[in-house]
This record gives sequence, structure tokens and C-alpha cells, in this order.
Amino acid sequence: MLGSATRSPVRAVLDTNILVAYALLGRAAARRHDAIRRCVERVRADRGLVGSSETLAELREVLMRPTFDRYAAAIDRRAFLDRIAEEMTLVAPAAVGRLCRDPEDDMFLAAAVGGSAPWLVTVDRQLLSVRHAGTTRVLRPERFLEAVAVQDALQP
Repeated sequence: MLGSATRSPVRAVLDTNILVAYALLGRAAARRHDAIRRCVERVRADRGLVGSSETLAELREVLMRPTFDRYAAAIDRRAFLDRIAEEMTLVAPAAVGRLCRDPEDDMFLAAAVGGSAPWLVTVDRQLLSVRHAGTTRVLRPERFLEAVAVQDALQP
């Protein structure tokens, strides 16, 4: 990990929409996807990907939908899922109750709180409206990168 001696590792839950977008990004991805790419690559480089069996199952179900066949071959998506499953620290979800308007999104908040992850990164408006769950901040990729840059700058 380049520069890991001068910065604290980043631990975060990445919502399904972030990981699916990353998995389907081409090399010449649009500039608007650059924040997603940088976000995922930072968390993966720091070995800080946190999730639960529920969040991983949702990622598998969504990413393997035939709808995505035109963006990436199923074999490539499966390989990505295998790498993510190996890299992800699986945690027991915390009992957070109903925090989000969409109850299906609560699994991400529960994983973040249960895994003591300081960040939950998403572009889902309903999750973003929660803003905090315990000590976890819910942020868009761009805001996450800004917050991590500040954290890195404060490191000795």
C-alpha cells in the first residue's frame, strides 16, 4: 500500500450501488464516476471493506442480474464478487431498528454500526438522508473522499 505509513487505514461500508457502478465501469469511465472509482480503490487498498452476509448477498443478487450482461460478462462479474467476498470483513449487523425510509437499506447501516465503520458510502438518497448512524457518517463518494483527505492531512 503506497503511503500507508503516513495515513490511517480507511474502513467503510460501500453500498451496493457503489460496488455495482465500480464493477461495471470501463477503463474510459465518465469523469462523474471517478469519485466512485477512487472511493472503492482507497477502501480496497486499505483492506477496509466492511459488510455483512446480508449486504454481500444483495450485491451478488444485483450484480448477477441479466440486465448487466451488456456491460460486463457474467464470468467477470462473478470474479469481481469473489474478490470482494475475500476482501470484505464480514461483521454481525447491529440492531439499529428502522432508521431509513426504505427498510431494505437498514442492512447497510446495521453493518456499518456493527462493524464500527466510520463511513457508509452511497448515492442512495434515502440512505443519505439518515446522515449518521451511531458513529458512522453516511456520505456520497465525493464527500467521503474529502473527509478522508482531511483525515489523512491530520496524520503526523
